[in-house]
Amino acid sequence: MILADEMCQVLAAPSDIGENHLRRREMKHKGRIVVVLIVMVMAFVVVSALKVRTQLRCEGFPGSGVTAGELPPPSSTDTVRVALWNIRNFPLDQRPQDPDLGFSRRTNICDLEDALHGLDADVIGFEEIIDTQRFGQILKRAGDNRKYRLVFGSYGGRHNQMIGLAWDDDRIEMVGKFEEIAGVAVTQGYKPALVATFRTRQDPPLEFTVIQVHLAAAPRGFSHRRQQYRALIDWIDENALGAERANLIVQGDFNVTGWEGGSQAEELAMLDGLMQGAGLRRSPNSSGCTEYWEGGGRWDGVQVPSLLDLVYLKGFEDHQVTSPQSWLHCKRHNCGELVSEAGQEDGTFWDVSDHCPVTFEISPGS
Repeated sequence: MILADEMCQVLAAPSDIGENHLRRREMKHKGRIVVVLIVMVMAFVVVSALKVRTQLRCEGFPGSGVTAGELPPPSSTDTVRVALWNIRNFPLDQRPQDPDLGFSRRTNICDLEDALHGLDADVIGFEEIIDTQRFGQILKRAGDNRKYRLVFGSYGGRHNQMIGLAWDDDRIEMVGKFEEIAGVAVTQGYKPALVATFRTRQDPPLEFTVIQVHLAAAPRGFSHRRQQYRALIDWIDENALGAERANLIVQGDFNVTGWEGGSQAEELAMLDGLMQGAGLRRSPNSSGCTEYWEGGGRWDGVQVPSLLDLVYLKGFEDHQVTSPQSWLHCKRHNCGELVSEAGQEDGTFWDVSDHCPVTFEISPGS
């Protein structure tokens, strides 16, 4: 009997093995189905998140967000596109919340990324970057296929508003190290200018130096701005005379508002004269404005255009440089009056920056 039982067990063993094998195959099949379902759910979540992002524009207002019509066309590999942008107190707007006029304390990251991506620039100068670490991550995402590198100055003034320079390392290389013009920080509350020399990776290469500035604001700051002009020109006279810096760009937020009792046009003419004495010429902005502000009237949501962000050039004798153009809300409103009242707030003005990004192109001469 014992032998017979053992034989029965032996004979039954192949059947058990087959059943176990089938169970394992069934479990693997179910596991694959679960994995596929998880992937599908994750894809649905991502697509839904992108849809919600588009609808809500992150923390901004409903509307179209950044559109292609208010950004430059894609850049050409034959040119160097340079941009400048004061991104108001990134990532926080320190002005008080105003529920009637739409102030948001936070920068709309979605609109900012879309705008940075659309600028498609080889070199970009920034001002008012408070959170430098977070901004670097945003620029990397916005750059997509561009390999942006980014440097900041050592001091952002009393409000910690840092000046930065970014470049696409696949197309442009930095020559040596960046430096600062300490004399432009005329008092402890102001920022030094940031200087870097770049060289294109094309043949023949183009080498040029960028000086990025953010000068004292408002008519009451004119006496300090005048000192900053002098410090800037003194540095150029001493350091930008040789062939190494034959091509020079001085750009940024000059805050040319005029002095108390004087006009913006008067201060701009004075600055142009000082720069001409150092061999630089202003490249006129073809849009006519670079920023919007409330104006001198009552707080009514009507914004007026202003020209604060300037570009001065020296050299580029064998190249053509296009006139700077302003984008986003400057383009959208054609540098005319911007009416932004409750319920019809202009998104990029309120939740990205009062300043508009500016671009220009450098190309070989014909």
